[in-house]
Amino acid sequence: MNQKYADRSKYIPWIFIPTLLAIVIQTAISIFGLELYIVKALGEAKGGNYTDFYVGVIKEFTQGDASAAMMLGYAVITAILGAWIFLTQFRNHKFSSLRGKSNNVLFTVVGLIIFVIGMQYVTLYLLNSLASAFPSWLEEYNQLMETAGIDSEMTVLMTLYTVVLGPICEEILFRGITFSAAKKVMPVYFAILVQAIMFGAFHMNKLQGAYALVIGLGLGYIMYLYDNLFITIIAHMMYNLLGTIGSEYMPMQESGSLIVFFVATLASLIAVYLSVIIMRKASAIVNNDRFFDDI
Repeated sequence: MNQKYADRSKYIPWIFIPTLLAIVIQTAISIFGLELYIVKALGEAKGGNYTDFYVGVIKEFTQGDASAAMMLGYAVITAILGAWIFLTQFRNHKFSSLRGKSNNVLFTVVGLIIFVIGMQYVTLYLLNSLASAFPSWLEEYNQLMETAGIDSEMTVLMTLYTVVLGPICEEILFRGITFSAAKKVMPVYFAILVQAIMFGAFHMNKLQGAYALVIGLGLGYIMYLYDNLFITIIAHMMYNLLGTIGSEYMPMQESGSLIVFFVATLASLIAVYLSVIIMRKASAIVNNDRFFDDI
């Protein structure tokens, strides 16, 4: 290991702790919430077959507002705990300010918008390609989305989690703690890759993990450019908003032509690449060579 990173091995566990912490909290809250829901349902039960009762309770819990409420609870608890870890271990008890992070705010905003739209199509085409190659992955993905209540009939609570609290929680964990820890012990581009891999693995679904890894690479690079969680949180929120509420308004290419598919995919990749160039040009941190001052 490079001597620059040799005395920073204490940060290695923090690369993995956020993922494990999130899984443990999510599992614990889900189990506790389900137990409460079963107790409530037992109190209201009026006889019938136990197996049918139990299956019905599980279905109502996983597809209703109860499950969404559990996810909101998980996100709030994890975000608060993650923010505390991030601030105490990596930020000297204060969040990084937006001041001085961009040389051109307009370029940063335009770059973010292009990035979000382009990444939406990149991940869509990636998902379609993987689904065509591995149909079983698509079945697992659709089942996951249906069970989680993330579909065309999303509840208000699930929308709140998907668009607001989920991105806040995940950005604190992965672009905050994991990325900050990784860049303490390895070159920054490896750190970007590592946090993206952890972000993809956290989703524990092949298709979702694949496009989460790609999104994680982009968000990790934005964090590298601006060193500010607020920017990555906004980008993540915009991406999720466009992918849920705004997806019906996005022009989609439904042609079965491989040439059209290839051109559309290439155009999306070019758009994302251009957005990265724009945001890099606007980054005060990178252009002023101040990135390594505080690591």
